[in-house]
Amino acid sequence: MTKTTILSIFITNLGKYNEGELIGEWVDLPCDESELDEVLERIGIDGEQYEEFFITDFESDYGLTAGEYDNIHDLNEQAQQLDNLDEWELDIISALLDNGYSLNDTLDKYEDVIVYSDCHDMTDVAYVYIEETGMLDGVPDNIRNYFDYEAFGRDMSYDGEFIFTNNGNCIQVI
Repeated sequence: MTKTTILSIFITNLGKYNEGELIGEWVDLPCDESELDEVLERIGIDGEQYEEFFITDFESDYGLTAGEYDNIHDLNEQAQQLDNLDEWELDIISALLDNGYSLNDTLDKYEDVIVYSDCHDMTDVAYVYIEETGMLDGVPDNIRNYFDYEAFGRDMSYDGEFIFTNNGNCIQVI
């Protein structure tokens, strides 16, 4: 199994930075705690002369963020949690994060969503919902053709929270 980079952070030696020297290194999370310790050692965090570091940059394909003084061990733990998820679960988490949910809320909610596959707008969601629920089963085809999926999809959006993912799906937050 290949390792997925959930979050990349650039860790900088704060003491050296204050002295006018930029000493830092990119770290891909999740990683072993020993790897984090090695990076800190390489950038001169020795616990004596230089004790403090900060995060000067970050990158994530999953909507994660990192603040300057976030705990790198906590970030690594969160990345490890996310690394254990399937790609479709990461898609859901990314969509929730992009829509203002915190990581903790996202981890609590990602299993409590309804996923509508291959939906790019609420009309698509309405088609899938009608088919899955059988709402129009038994309605003759000559009458069924007059059903307004676009209006039904619009009304669904008023009654719930629907978020479209980057992979062509829609999730409904329950």
